[in-house]
Order: sequence, then structure tokens, then C-alpha cells
Amino acid sequence: MTKNILAKAPEPTSDALEPIAEIGWSRELVRLIAKDVGEAVATHIELMYPSAVAATPSTFKTSVRNCVFNEIMAAVDVSDAGRIEARLKDRQASRRRLKAAYRKLRETDEASAD
Repeated sequence: MTKNILAKAPEPTSDALEPIAEIGWSRELVRLIAKDVGEAVATHIELMYPSAVAATPSTFKTSVRNCVFNEIMAAVDVSDAGRIEARLKDRQASRRRLKAAYRKLRETDEASAD
């Protein structure tokens, strides 16, 4: 069964929404895709930033893979266009707060090291 859902149009200047067909993928298939995307991101980081990966714990790549996986799976659980938009805004705000907290923590650490 196919039903229409709304998605933002690809043109960056357009706020219009155009319907796309919802694909009836099984949760298991989405899980495999999410795991593969997580692996691809971890591999990209390892290949492009080897010294950064070398400076991390051995669990770093697994952590990145699992983070990507969890975000994709959580996004799949939201199917209503309004809820999706709200979730995206919430995730953006959450990342902003997390970055600010870590920035403040690092500044405090650097100040105490001086």
C-alpha cells in the first residue's frame, strides 16, 4: 500500500512541500540500512581523519556507528510531518545546547590548566 507524505522540495529557495510516496520498508530493512550508514560514517572518519581516530578510545568507531544508527531508527519512529518537523527542530536545539556545554567545559578546563 502506498500513501503520500510531505517532503520539502529540493530547491533551497522554496518552502513548498511536495508529496512523495511512502515506501513500505520493514523495520528490519531500515535497521540494516541504518547500521550500514553508521558503518559508512565511521569508515569515512577513519579514512579522512586518521590522527583524530588514533587519539580516541578503541570504542570510538562503534560509538559513531551506534549514534548514527540510533538517530536513524528514532527518526523512522516519527511519521507525521508536523512531528518530524518538531523533532528536527528539537534535535537541532539539543545539539546546539550540547555543543555550548562542551565548549564551556573545555574553556573551564583550559583556564584551570593555565
